[in-house]
Amino acid sequence: MDTSTTIAIISVVIGISGFAFGVYTHFSTRKVSKLTYKISQISDFKVPASFLKDMPRAPVAITLTSRGNKSTENIALRLKAKSNIENFEVEPRGLNVEHNGSQLKLDVPQLNPSQTISLFLRCGGSPIEDQVSDFNLSHSEGSGINEKDLRSITFNVAGIELEYDAMQLSTKIRRIGPIVIR
Repeated sequence: MDTSTTIAIISVVIGISGFAFGVYTHFSTRKVSKLTYKISQISDFKVPASFLKDMPRAPVAITLTSRGNKSTENIALRLKAKSNIENFEVEPRGLNVEHNGSQLKLDVPQLNPSQTISLFLRCGGSPIEDQVSDFNLSHSEGSGINEKDLRSITFNVAGIELEYDAMQLSTKIRRIGPIVIR
């Protein structure tokens, strides 16, 4: 090979390497907001009706968690229960909640990473039945993710990205990157 061909090949390799490094740094430092939710009811535990005959109301607990590496903004929760919502409580206190019979609306301007919101309801229906008939959770970058649907967790250790698959109980080495929960 002559020197001009060698120089051209080295120039192309350096150019591709620079482009690949630029793409990597763009996506590895990308800020993402993810919002997960978990709905807990007595009906989830399949408790026999005979154990709950003295319990005339159904408690429901909903937990929202910001899981990304940047703040989750413009959170909107819309909930409709099968029966009337008799009482509710929100932690942290002071959040704007609108309640109308069996419907509940919660609007939160911002939730920082790893912060949670807990919503507790007492519905007038039977605790044996699922009380939440319609649930919609959205934020500025998409919709909320049910924690029951989470399959894998990806994390970065000493510059190596590892993915833990909860369904298969296995860990795979992936690429170098930020903490991401899917």
